[in-house]
Amino acid sequence: MKINRIYNEDCINTMNKIPDNFVDCIITSPPYNKGYWSRNRNLNNGFKTKSRRIDYKVFDDNLSPEIYEEQQRLVISESLRILKPTGSLFYNHIDILRDHQTIHPTYIYDFPLKQIIIWNRKNTPKLDKSYFYPIHEYIFWIKKTKDSIPFYNRKNSPLNKSIWNISTAIKNDHPAPFPLKIVKNCILTTTRKNDIIYDPFMGSGTTAKAAIELNRNYIGSELNKDYIDKHIKEEFILKNQTKLF
Repeated sequence: MKINRIYNEDCINTMNKIPDNFVDCIITSPPYNKGYWSRNRNLNNGFKTKSRRIDYKVFDDNLSPEIYEEQQRLVISESLRILKPTGSLFYNHIDILRDHQTIHPTYIYDFPLKQIIIWNRKNTPKLDKSYFYPIHEYIFWIKKTKDSIPFYNRKNSPLNKSIWNISTAIKNDHPAPFPLKIVKNCILTTTRKNDIIYDPFMGSGTTAKAAIELNRNYIGSELNKDYIDKHIKEEFILKNQTKLF
């Protein structure tokens, strides 16, 4: 497996090439399946509920909840396979608010969850009249096995509490950008220099950028070649550090 590469393919294909116990940290924010929940529906009390649909171009974020959960379970299982015993998986997800209900990613609790971090986004695109404004997301810190102990140094953490107050990335035209500060905080606290960071849903390359800036190695998977061309090449090809396969 070649490191410091963004692989233009499904993450499962990439992980099939990665040996067991190979990477030190995995940081990712998968599509939330908002496409499935984005349809308008009139309710008896007159409210309409709608989740914002995200256009990923080459991927239709519109799976049945059962298929979506199966997909995410596979991604997490494979992530833990390639993770070292001292490694950490940081998995960003949200609650879907729909039809006066909360659809929580409960499948997470079938994995060895070390801690739940609250990401306070400070704002929200969801303006539904029937809910308090949802300004938080979750970062689930998952370890390899029940008995494994991840490497961790809280002294290195700019954000050392369980609530991270970080505004969303605004200078990024990816439809769902991940803040650089979040990735850097995860890297600084749970890895050492020259460790390998993997992101199964690389998007605009935030994880790769953070790894480069903090002297770590990286591997990424991303389906949309346009994201890689526009956001990765502009920032990293000039340094001859990133190649697209």
